[in-house]
Amino acid sequence: MAAVLHDRPVRALDRMLPADRTIVQDGGHFIGWAPGYLHVPAPNRLIMVGTAYQTIGLGFPSAVGAARALPDSTVVLCTGDGGALMALADLDTVIRTARRAVIVVFNDAAYGAEIHQYAVRGIDPGPMLIDEVDFAAVAAALGARSATIAALGDLAAVEGWLASDDDGVLLLDCRISRQVVAPYMQEIVAVATRVGAR
Repeated sequence: MAAVLHDRPVRALDRMLPADRTIVQDGGHFIGWAPGYLHVPAPNRLIMVGTAYQTIGLGFPSAVGAARALPDSTVVLCTGDGGALMALADLDTVIRTARRAVIVVFNDAAYGAEIHQYAVRGIDPGPMLIDEVDFAAVAAALGARSATIAALGDLAAVEGWLASDDDGVLLLDCRISRQVVAPYMQEIVAVATRVGAR
């Protein structure tokens, strides 16, 4: 993992993305990054399906629904590599359905929430690891534009695509470090550790 993707790059994306946006949030370690750092223009423009169902893998199909419900808005889907793999068939549906969408895949080659909640407590992390997937290549093969984001400067690809006013889907395969632990995840582990020690 070469990159660390956390608040600075998500804040940078916030400045780049169109104001007329609909954010769809899958579940995972990153679950607070979009609501915390991306501007939400209206109450119906943040669909937190990962929180609502306490699961992962519903991002792609939910993005299809958002694209149909608000066709003039740019759909911004935030998902993880684990959730994206669970719903991979629906990536093709997003590409065929959305007028304009940006898919952000937070790719840490792991089920990050599990790593940060359970592996730190001594549970074998082996089943929590995923072979690194090249989501940019998968998306390109299905007809989307794509870019691998391994450093802050790589986000220039987003600016170029947005400036073109092209419709379609842009997938950002954001390589993130497992060393980055969201503050809310640290709080969950701290509380669980205290309760478990009683």
